[in-house]
Amino acid sequence: MADFDLTQRQSQVQVQKLSQNLVYGLKILQMPTKELRSEIYKVVNENPALEIVRDPAVRKQGSEWEGEAQFKSQDYQALLESREDNRESLQQHLMHQLNSMRLSPDEYELSQKLIYNLDKNGCYGSMRAPETLLDKSRPLQNRVMLERCISRIQSMDPVGTCCRTLEESLFIQAKIAGDASPVALFLLDGHLDFLNPPEAEKVAKKIKAFLSDWHSKKFAKALPIDDEKINVHTVTEALHYILRLNPHPASEYSWETSLSEISQPDIVLTVTKEAGHLPADDFSHGKIAVPKKDFHFQVKYASGLLPEIRLNQTAISGKKTLEAAKQFINNLLFRQNTIALQGCAIVKHQLDFFEKGPGNITPLTRKQLADFLGIHLSTVSRMTAKKNSKYIQTEFGLFPASYFFSSALARTADENKNSASSLISAEAVKSKMYEIISSQPQDDKKLSDNELTKLLNEEGIKIARRTVAKYRAQLGLQNSFRR
Repeated sequence: MADFDLTQRQSQVQVQKLSQNLVYGLKILQMPTKELRSEIYKVVNENPALEIVRDPAVRKQGSEWEGEAQFKSQDYQALLESREDNRESLQQHLMHQLNSMRLSPDEYELSQKLIYNLDKNGCYGSMRAPETLLDKSRPLQNRVMLERCISRIQSMDPVGTCCRTLEESLFIQAKIAGDASPVALFLLDGHLDFLNPPEAEKVAKKIKAFLSDWHSKKFAKALPIDDEKINVHTVTEALHYILRLNPHPASEYSWETSLSEISQPDIVLTVTKEAGHLPADDFSHGKIAVPKKDFHFQVKYASGLLPEIRLNQTAISGKKTLEAAKQFINNLLFRQNTIALQGCAIVKHQLDFFEKGPGNITPLTRKQLADFLGIHLSTVSRMTAKKNSKYIQTEFGLFPASYFFSSALARTADENKNSASSLISAEAVKSKMYEIISSQPQDDKKLSDNELTKLLNEEGIKIARRTVAKYRAQLGLQNSFRR
C-alpha cells in the first residue's frame, strides 16, 4: 500500500473580481441614449433620494420639476417657434421627386436615407456622415452609388441641398447652372472669405496674392483660374453672379426627420476646431493641441436627450437609499468621463482626419488606445464596437467611433516597420485607390489590379495585388474588364 506524505504549502494567487456595482457601471457605459433614458427614469422612480432637474426631450409645462420648469414670459419666443408648421417639409418635397424616378431598391433606399439625414438648412454637415448610411450587408450600396445619389439629390428642386455646408451649396448651385465664370467658381470653392469686405478691388488683390503664393510652391498644380484676367471688372461680375445664388435653398420648407426605418444615431461626443495655439494637451478639459498650428480641438461630452438628475435634498430617505443614489450618479459620471477621455485619445491619434477630413485615417487599434489610456481593452470596446457604436460629431458630419480604427499596411521599406511614419491605414489606401481611378480620363478608366498595385507601390505603399482587388471590391468598383 502506497504511503502518502502530508505537506503544508503556502501559495499566493491574485484574483480580480468585479463588484456588482462595477459591472453595473460598465453596463451603463455601453447603453445607447434611448436605453439609458429609460434606466434613469426607472432608478429615479424607485429611489426617492433622486430627482430629475431637467429633461431636454420634454417641453417644460407648469411646475413639473420644482424651481426649474416654471413657465416664464421670456419663453414666449420658444413657444412661437414650437407652433405647428403647415408648410410642406423639405423631406416631403424631395421624396415626391424621388418617387417619380425609376431607381433600383438599393439606390432608392440610400437616397431616402440621405434625404431624411438633412438638417434644417438642407445640409448634412451637422448630421450623420453620408458614408455611415451605407448598408454593408448590401454589396450594391457602395461609394460609387453614394456619390451618384448625392449628386442626384443636389440637382433636385431646390437645387443645392444635400451638401456638407451652405458654402458648398452655393458652389454646387453654380456648377449645376453651368454659367459661372472661373473667377466665381474659384471664390465659391473655399474662398468666400476673400469677400470680406465684398469690394471688387480688394477681392482682386486677395486673389492675386493667393495665386502668387500658390505657384511659389513646388509641384503646385495648375488652377482653372490661371488663364483668367483678375481685375475689378471680372471680379465685379463674379460678385454679382454669387449674389444671385440662393444662400438658403431649404428656407421655403419645414423640417421633418420622422422616418421609422432610420435609427437616430447615439451622439456622445462633439469635436470642434477652436482658435488659439496650445503648447500641450489638456485631457481634463477636453483640449487637444495641434503642433505648429494656431488652433486646437475641443472635445465635449454630448448628453443629448439624457435627463439631468441630482440628489433630492427634501426627500426623507435612509442611509442605504442615499448611498445607492450617490453611486448611480457616480456611474453616470463614470460613463461621461470615460467616453470623453476616449474621445480625447481618438482626436490625438487622428489629428489628420479632424484637420483635413475623411480619407486621412491613421492606423489605430483598440488595444493601442487602451494601452495609451491605461485602461482595459473591454472598456474601449464598449464604446467603439461596430454594433450600437457611439457617434462623434465632427465638422465633416457624424461618424461612428468605430470609424477611427483601421488596420495598418507598410508604407516604406524602413527597418523599423512599427514606426508611425512607415504605416498607413487601410482606409487611407482605399481613398488613394479611389482617387487614382477617378483621376483617369473618362475613356481610360481601365487600370488593372496589377497596374493599381504598381502605382501604389510608387507612392510608397507596400501592398499585394490580391489586397488591391479586395479593397477595390469594397469600394464598389468593377474590375478593369467591366469598368
